[in-house]
Amino acid sequence: MNLILFRALVLFFVMIPGSCYYAQIKDISPVLPSPVVYKRAKGNLYLPKKISLNKDAFPEHMIAQLDTLLEKIHALETVDTRGKAFIRLRKLKNVPKDFYSIAINDYVFISYSNEKSLFYALESFIQLIQTEEDIKYISKAFIQDYPKFEWRGLHLDVSRHFFTVAEIKKYLDIMAFYKLNIFHWHLTDDQGWRIEIKAFPKLTSIGAWRDSTIINHFTSEPRQYDNTVHGGYYTQEEVKEIIKYAQERYITIVPEIEMPGHSSAALAAYPEYSCNQKKQSVPGVWGVFDNIYCTKEETFVFLETILEEITDLFPGDYIHIGGDEAPKTNWEYCINCQKTIQDNALLNEKELQSYFIKRIDRFLLKKNKKLLGWDEILEGGLSPNAAVMSWRGMQGGIIAAKKSHYVVMTPGSHCYFDHYQSKSKSEPLAIGGYTSLEKVYNFNPIPSGLSSTEAGFILGGQANLWTEYIPDMNQLEYMAYPRAIALSQSLWCTDKPEFKSFSKMLYTYHFPLLDILEVNYSNSSLKPSIDFIGFNKGIRIKVNSKDSSDVFQTNISEDGISKNKTFTLKANHYFDVQAKKENTVKTTITFKNLKNSITSNVTLKNHLGLGAKITFETAPNPQYNYTQSVLTDGQYGMRPWRGHEWIGFDSDNIVFEIEFEKKKKIKTVNFSFLKSNGSWIYLPNELNIYKPSRKREKLFAKSTIKTEQTEIKINRRIRKLRFKISTHKKIPIGFPGEGHTPWTFLDEIEFN
Repeated sequence: MNLILFRALVLFFVMIPGSCYYAQIKDISPVLPSPVVYKRAKGNLYLPKKISLNKDAFPEHMIAQLDTLLEKIHALETVDTRGKAFIRLRKLKNVPKDFYSIAINDYVFISYSNEKSLFYALESFIQLIQTEEDIKYISKAFIQDYPKFEWRGLHLDVSRHFFTVAEIKKYLDIMAFYKLNIFHWHLTDDQGWRIEIKAFPKLTSIGAWRDSTIINHFTSEPRQYDNTVHGGYYTQEEVKEIIKYAQERYITIVPEIEMPGHSSAALAAYPEYSCNQKKQSVPGVWGVFDNIYCTKEETFVFLETILEEITDLFPGDYIHIGGDEAPKTNWEYCINCQKTIQDNALLNEKELQSYFIKRIDRFLLKKNKKLLGWDEILEGGLSPNAAVMSWRGMQGGIIAAKKSHYVVMTPGSHCYFDHYQSKSKSEPLAIGGYTSLEKVYNFNPIPSGLSSTEAGFILGGQANLWTEYIPDMNQLEYMAYPRAIALSQSLWCTDKPEFKSFSKMLYTYHFPLLDILEVNYSNSSLKPSIDFIGFNKGIRIKVNSKDSSDVFQTNISEDGISKNKTFTLKANHYFDVQAKKENTVKTTITFKNLKNSITSNVTLKNHLGLGAKITFETAPNPQYNYTQSVLTDGQYGMRPWRGHEWIGFDSDNIVFEIEFEKKKKIKTVNFSFLKSNGSWIYLPNELNIYKPSRKREKLFAKSTIKTEQTEIKINRRIRKLRFKISTHKKIPIGFPGEGHTPWTFLDEIEFN
């Protein structure tokens, strides 16, 4: 079908009898991700208990999936017919890739470009069905739809925690329901090797099992372990089964086999391919390890033999080889690695990593596969055929796109679903960070500053689920959904609706659907968010809610004793807490939503500096600068850290001022820093406190920073103080993030 005829067909559907009442404004569709066009007509199409269709026109597996979902969600079934079917099909040509349309009038008419688009149309059809008093109907409407990006990915790390074949299939089912089409399967890492390699059986007999796993966060001290064996792996027959299952849902699987770093599990099985050849066990703690693959010739034979089996198993175009977080410490002292550098006229160990990646790239090319790696593969020179997955922000992806390499954007700021998703203290333990539903919704894989040609190298985006703190399927679903639905909006929609409209559809239609599909999604986005705004006498607390009609019953207690202050507070209104003149107290405020009984608590430490004005000369990094009053809002950042509770600086010198409404007698100032070297967050070196002056600053106090909590004596009446913090200029060689400026995370500055 040519484009002129196609446009005529669209006009025909808009003008067919009974559909002349299409709204002139854009209606909001109950389908997520939202279609390109959704036009409502007057009236409804009521569904029979048995929906007739010509089953010969559909692939067999598609009918099976349609029957399963219709029965599970809507208690409906399909029936084969040779007469006039309830669902009718037309195949199109010369339309956008993966295009489909649905015209709903006296029957359902689906036009589609290929099998995949027909599958997408049926997923949308299922979401369109609504129920009122056991009556099933679809609002009469016309839909046109096709995806914006071809890479709409969801990742799963099965190395840190193993997931069964049945759990992987459920993961794929939910992905398919929301039109996500790339499953990035992270099969190997330090803590476990998860795929059978017949040439090297010890990879699974030894490398797939660890004797214990760390309890609580890996930054907790002292460290404790559960002393329980954890592990598992997928046989090649199981892998083939999962690949077929994914193909029937039009999902491509991209396997990841980590190299040269994150290889401790493989080297526990075959230590001869490490630099020191020492026998080590599979680690049960998270982090980055020095024990990486040696670059001697025998290692490449080992890895190419593994990849031979991997490429024979997986039919997709890409093989992900990791390439991230590979410390060069062992390479520096390894005779074999230094010989490789010398023999190949390489300048240093960074070029050695590039040499390593290029060798693997050439091998994959012979197997008609494309190499994909994390953005560290840019270091030392990018392999000619490699594609880049940009996780440390978007800069790596920008560099790669400008060099005409394909890119998948997956920045930690928007796409790491192992981060916390709300500011509630009740959220389960996570690695750190803060990535809200709305932040995911606002993700755009194409950064500013790229030409249209360069932007054409951005394949799309992906969210990553690293499972250090995701031990089971229940927790996995909680962390993935509904954020994965917001991601599907960002990657599918040409022109997505505003977040408020999306939220309404999500809560009204899709939370009930997820309930039926038995998905343990998070309702954290329904909890009110609470803002702390400094004012001249203390802190102003504002309760934000998605529904402006919400009313909260509010209770206040101090040091655990109720103040008998109970009042109602309307959504998006605020009340004030004044800074205490006497000793520091803990004030706890409880908000109970009178509509849905969801409760939120906040506890703040009320001190003399509560709400004091802050002026930054050194700007915090926007990624960790959620509110300017975070340093004097009375709340200490939790450990393990949550991104929204801290101000983050990526400068080696930090300068700011704090000013009170009037002079106050200050005895001590307490500082709260964060140390998490594995996350590139370091304690600063020194802190100086000055009295500001137009002529000359006067030094009040100084201190070397050795611990996260630092107290400095002042014993003065002051109104304004100036703070200067000096940090490390570079992260030391051999540590995660080596050579980069470390982060300085600062939270509450308490005045007593």
